[in-house]
Amino acid sequence: MRRFRWLRVAVVLGLAGALTDVVADRVSAVPARGRCRATPLVANNGDGTVSTIDTKTGTKHPTDITVGSGPSGVAITPDGKTTLVTNLASGTVSTIDVKTRRKHPTDITVGARPFGVAVTPDGKTAFVTNNGSGTVSTIDVKTRTKHPTDIPVGPFPKGVAVTPDGKTAFITNANPTMGSDSLVLGLEPVPGGDSVATIDVKTRTKDATDISTGSLPLRVALTPDGKTAFVTHSVGLTSTIDVKTRAKHPIDIPVGGAGIAVAPDGKTAFVANGATAVSTIDVKTRVKGPTDITVGARAYAVALTPDGRTAFVTNTGNGTVSTIDVKTRTKHPDDIPVGVNPFGVAVTPCRR
Repeated sequence: MRRFRWLRVAVVLGLAGALTDVVADRVSAVPARGRCRATPLVANNGDGTVSTIDTKTGTKHPTDITVGSGPSGVAITPDGKTTLVTNLASGTVSTIDVKTRRKHPTDITVGARPFGVAVTPDGKTAFVTNNGSGTVSTIDVKTRTKHPTDIPVGPFPKGVAVTPDGKTAFITNANPTMGSDSLVLGLEPVPGGDSVATIDVKTRTKDATDISTGSLPLRVALTPDGKTAFVTHSVGLTSTIDVKTRAKHPIDIPVGGAGIAVAPDGKTAFVANGATAVSTIDVKTRVKGPTDITVGARAYAVALTPDGRTAFVTNTGNGTVSTIDVKTRTKHPDDIPVGVNPFGVAVTPCRR
């Protein structure tokens, strides 16, 4: 009887080991795109669609969501329910139900050539930069209605970000046709202003004095503590602004070109250079990391998962999205094919 007990134990252990091997094989076969079950949404500027990516499998949903013409910017409400997409060529903003992946049948008309979009932390208001009319539109997210009066901000507004306390919106004003985005948009050179404007969110009024930042400011991102604004320039530099004093640091950081995102822990900024790399900046020291991360062609926008583990980068030149392990600073070997000229990207909150 004792021998039979040992035989049963051996069989059970053997089956457990075999099952472990099978599970291990299945797990290793799935790309490790990040532990946060969030959904990146990508605006494909060249074909009028939005792609969604499953972060567990590292694959794109087989069906893209059709929006307006020339989608550019993407923002997601803090509750993760609604995505707003600026349609550069059609002068509208599309809204998408994140859960059902359905676009609202009626787009919201804003100003000329809407480019960037940001949502206030309370999820009530969206700010949209109208690159063609020098204004910012505000949208009531719940009612999907635009405020009747746009806010004049300056020539060619592009990037927009709202402080974590929800009090101030930062807007970059730059020539819309020079720099990495002009390769995608196909615009002709036009002289423009180079500054950052600020708007009081509550009163919808622009501060009288803009912040001079240097040539061709493009994108803006704020640190989670709300103390610093990072501004990328199409000429390959990044400026930093003290949010409280509205003063720019006298020395720019020698990295830039396109999009920027700050990690949720506030320690690192990730900057797409508009070519084939993503650089990192130590937020505290304002020092660029020694090694760039090679991604796809014409890297443009960057977004991170809320847990800060994974960064997503749109590659406008080859229609893909690269994923980066934030801790190791390594790119996943397989990029994710999306639509034509992927431009803006945003990530939903994590879900279980």
